[in-house]
This record gives sequence, C-alpha cells and structure tokens, in this order.
Amino acid sequence: MASSRTPTRTPLANSHHHLPPGSVALHKTAAGRRIDLTLGVRRLQPLPDLSKLDLQLPKQRHYLSRSDLEHKHGADPAALKRIRDFAAAHQLTVTHEDVISARIGLSGTVAQLSAAFGVTLFDYEHPELGSFHARTGQISLPSEVANDITGVFGFNNHRALRRRPRQAPSQPVDAKKSQAHAWFLPTELVGLYNFPAADLSQQTIGLLEFGGGVVHSDLSSFCQHTGVKPPALSIVALPGVTPNAAADPDSTGEVMLDIEVVAAMAPGAKIVTYFSTFDEKGLIDALSAVIEDKTHNPDVISISWGWDENQPFSNGILWSPAAISHVNESFLAAAQLGISICVSTGDDGSEAQVKDGQAHVNFPATSPYVLAVGGTTLHALPQAGGGTQLNEVVWNDGPGSGTGGGISDITPVPAWQEGVVPKSINTGHFAGRGIPDVAANADPNTGYWVFSGGKPTIVGGTSAAAPLWACLIARLNVNLNAKLGNFNALLYTQIGPKGVLRDITSGNNDTDGLLDGRFAAGPGWDACTGWGSPDGVKLLQALK
Repeated sequence: MASSRTPTRTPLANSHHHLPPGSVALHKTAAGRRIDLTLGVRRLQPLPDLSKLDLQLPKQRHYLSRSDLEHKHGADPAALKRIRDFAAAHQLTVTHEDVISARIGLSGTVAQLSAAFGVTLFDYEHPELGSFHARTGQISLPSEVANDITGVFGFNNHRALRRRPRQAPSQPVDAKKSQAHAWFLPTELVGLYNFPAADLSQQTIGLLEFGGGVVHSDLSSFCQHTGVKPPALSIVALPGVTPNAAADPDSTGEVMLDIEVVAAMAPGAKIVTYFSTFDEKGLIDALSAVIEDKTHNPDVISISWGWDENQPFSNGILWSPAAISHVNESFLAAAQLGISICVSTGDDGSEAQVKDGQAHVNFPATSPYVLAVGGTTLHALPQAGGGTQLNEVVWNDGPGSGTGGGISDITPVPAWQEGVVPKSINTGHFAGRGIPDVAANADPNTGYWVFSGGKPTIVGGTSAAAPLWACLIARLNVNLNAKLGNFNALLYTQIGPKGVLRDITSGNNDTDGLLDGRFAAGPGWDACTGWGSPDGVKLLQALK
C-alpha cells in the first residue's frame, strides 16, 4: 500500500513579509501568470568580514578576485544541483545561475511556484504603490533543499525603491551667462571641493537605476554646453527590463542627473548604467549583475535610490529581513572585490516623510558596507582680493526637503562607529548604524546645472551628492594606484577625527519640525552631514 504521507517542509528563515499598510487585496493572482524569481544559494564558505582590510591603507590592501569569490565563496555546486532537481520536479525553468554572487533564477506559473514554495499570491492595490502582487504566509521548502536556498525574491513586486526629482525654483539657467547665480555647473564643484587631477581612462563608474532611460541628445547638449567630452557610456538592462525614457520622465531626469554629474566630474571615465526593477528582487539582481560583471568591471558604484527601512513601529513598511540580509551580503561581496559603493541618504529629512513622530532612515544607505552620502547647502562667495570662500550648512529647506540622516533601528552599530554615533532617539534606543558618513552639495537652491527633458534645469538632492563622491573616489583610486574599496573604518577611526574633511557645524535635518530640532550639526560626526564634505587633496594625502 502506497504511503500518503505529506513530504516534510521547512519554513525559510527570515521569509516573513509584511504588506505595506493600506494594501487592499483584490483577488488571487491568476494561476497561469508567469513570474520570475531570484533565489539566494548557500555558499561554499561564508564571505569573510572586512576586519583584515578595515584599517589598512589602500596600497596595503589585497582584495579577492572574482575567481576567488567563485571558487572559495561562490554558490555550492551541490546546492545548485539539488535546486535544479527541485525546479525540474515542479516544472520550473532555470533562467540563470550566478555562481559568484550565489544566485539562481527560476521561472514558472503562479500555480507551479505557489506549490513549490508553499505560498498563496494575491493582487493588491495601494494608494501610493499602485498595483502589485504579493504572497501571504512564510515560504516553506522541501527538506531536500531546505539548507540550500537562503532567500526567495520576486513573489512581492511592489515598489521598494524610490527617488524624487528635486528641482530648484525658477531661476536663470543659461550656463554661458556670467551673472551671479547660486547654482553650480558640476565642473565648478571639482575645483571648489579640491578634487585631485587624474587620468580616469582606466576607471569605470557604475550607476544603478530602477526606472526611466537614457536620452542621448540631452547628454550631448550637456557636454556641448559645459565643454565636457562625451563619455563612453554602456547600458546594461537586466533580463525582462527595457529602459524607457518616455514612459517615466521623472526617473529619466534622475538617470540623466547621474550620468551628467559623472561625465563632468570624472571626465574620461567609462560609465555603465545597470537598469533593473524597483522592487526587492530588482536591487538584488542589479547587485548580482555588478558582482558578476567581468566585462565592465566597475571600480565604483553610485546608488541614489532607497526607501525607509522596515522599522518595528511601522509594521514593517517595505523591506523584508531576507532582502536586507541578501543586499548586505552583495555589498560585502563588492567590498571584497575592492568596489566602492556610494548611496544617497534621501531627501526627506530625518523623518523620511513618514510623519509618525519617530525618526526614520533609508535603506540601503544604512548598510555598513556602503558610504552613505548626505546633503548640504553650499555657497561660494568671491573674495575682494581674489579666491573663493565656501559657506556650507546642512541642507534643510523645510517640510520634505532636506538631507536624510539618523540612526538605524535594525542594523546594529558597526564596530568602527562605536563611541562615535549616539543611540536611536526612538523607542527602545537601539544602538544602530548611523548615517550619513559624508556629505556634499545637495540643496536644489544651490543645485547642479544639467540638461534634461530637452532643456537646461537646476537639480539637487543627495542623488547628486552620491555620484559626486563616486567621482572623487575614482580620482583617488588613480592617484593611489590602488582601489579604495570600503573605507568606512578608516574614515571613522582616522580620517574623520583628524579633520581631513570639511566639517559642517550649522543646521539640522528635522525638516518637518517633529523631532525638536534633532538631529543637529556640530563638530565632528553628526547625523546630518557625517564627517563633512570633501577636500579631495587632503583626503588623498590622508589615504597615502
């Protein structure tokens, strides 16, 4: 007599996922609809931490190669084999295997995937996020692959990343006129922030984008007006993604901001833009593409997208614990390769526009493996005897317009921040990762002259400050003849305390006035501008 015993299934750790508050279930997702998933795969060995690199100067560092990552820390071949067998048993298609980043892609119908992973999918509507599908319940796995799969992403495709255009109020924007103006050509900031000269022809700067597209005519006009040589630009669209400039003009404007800032501030550097979807899976896939990219081999990455991390009092807004864990793992893998990653802290102040009386910070800026970049208001004042005096304060233009920054309520404080950053001001006073680490001009009123939408415009935001820092790091790489990589430990233990950066001591980022003026700038590190804005030559000397 055949046994009717149900196969043993095991819940996947960290796979619980809260629905965004306000979501309304419409109906079950159509059983025949096809969905692509990305799975995390158990590695041969866990990735090492950065402790052996942290306090070494760039010339002393020995990074892993992609071959090292693949053969020592890549996806376990035996685990991949069992996952392929599991996929075949459920009529699923393997779409890709990324051994270095330990990922595998599976595709199937909703009915097939629901049976394979023990979930139910519904279609939802949300007043801000629009239409999306999401699962209910925790993912469960058959015993034969329970130890091989570390995460499953793609069942929930609601937005987890956003970026809002920050345009200045109407003002003259003719780049060739000599009248006084508060905004800057990106090329002007190279001098004001004392960037070291460098031949950047061997540097590649990667930009992660999650909407919009590239308008080549706008880039050509920008280069023509600013006298910048058009960059070597490559576009990497992840499977299933078609960049479309016309379909999402706001995001396209932000994409062009990234590209034009890099073209102007890192002339000669190659630029590669990675286009992905704006959900959790999209960020994980984009980071995998960076780690696997032997063709473009980026040296520095800039990310100007994010959203409030899932803090407990918010019922888990967007980010699942598994997604945060896997994104951090990808950032760590990039750091082991010597890739520097700059992430903007957001433009919504210390409340991140949640407005619940608590402080909020954005992920992925709160990852310990990235350089979190905040924003300032910069004025360059001509002096009577020649020269320029810089006056720089925290960017805070009032409700919903100012630099993000604060203390994470879910990411523990890294060792190199202990004794420097305070505990969270929220209930529980969690000892968390503080952001930003550094800052640069971001106020739209003192913004960047760019060409977008067929015309010149002035744009600000920490989404401009992040690629600015990426350009500086590319210049440092050349002058050091070494990869800077992740230098947070050096920043907090040596560079910052020695006053190498321009310390910003005036202002706060309580844009909505709900936190009694916290956080306020002051001498040393603060949760508005970190250790301050760049002095590129001084930073270069400190890193030597």
